[in-house]
Amino acid sequence: MRILVGILLLLVVQNTYALDLSKYKSKIRSHMADMLGTDTTNKILGEEEQKNSIELPEIPIVKLDPKDLSFYDIKSSPVYSQGEKYNSLPAEKKRSYRISFLQQLFEVTRNSEAKKEDISKFLNVLEQGGNREGVYRSVTLDQVYLALEQYDETPSDELINFAEYFPTKFLRKKYGRASIQKLNLWSLKRLLAEKCLELLDVLADKPDDLYKWYAVFSSELATDHPGAWISDTRKKTSDVYHYNWAQSVPFQHIKSEVVIKVHTVMNHLNQSN
Repeated sequence: MRILVGILLLLVVQNTYALDLSKYKSKIRSHMADMLGTDTTNKILGEEEQKNSIELPEIPIVKLDPKDLSFYDIKSSPVYSQGEKYNSLPAEKKRSYRISFLQQLFEVTRNSEAKKEDISKFLNVLEQGGNREGVYRSVTLDQVYLALEQYDETPSDELINFAEYFPTKFLRKKYGRASIQKLNLWSLKRLLAEKCLELLDVLADKPDDLYKWYAVFSSELATDHPGAWISDTRKKTSDVYHYNWAQSVPFQHIKSEVVIKVHTVMNHLNQSN
């Protein structure tokens, strides 16, 4: 009987979602949960997205002064030692995550698959104590990426709009449209990703602000650019989900996600060019 009721509810749900009768969705979900259980309901309908409630923290002004040594005091922040679950993984499991990162990094930065020698080279760097940010900078500051930045290529209007809007909101920086139009996709991607990394280092001194920034950043990109994502995790629009994720992983993983997301969205927006 419970299975029959569940099937009937599922048919109603399918019709309801097709008609987008949003006011009935929560009631139907509740009835299904009562009859079939929360786990089964989530398998059928997908997990219910939480309403976004996190506000973007105040964005600090990033000033890079080579004579100012106060930056190094930030290293005492707990952000630099978080990620206990990942850090306790066996070496082989960590290697699989590192290889996945490297494959994604080459795909989004150069829009091409990483060569076996690239994977081998940078995997060795990571396993010898190097970090993801250092690998990213090596990839985007080498001669191959420099050549890409030399392409005579006009960015799409969608990409230009993003390059105006994004730094104003998330980096407390403003770039004029005329200046943006002089750069191609490759230069713009590197510029914005670099500025994000600089900001993340400053936000590390206030961990909760770092998590909030990442949460709003990830939620907005998932909401505004749904077609850019393949990963179910990156598709999630819940800021609470991304806030919790940021607290649970190593700081370098937050940085690598920001880099990958910035490059991915900008690649996607430039496709209309």
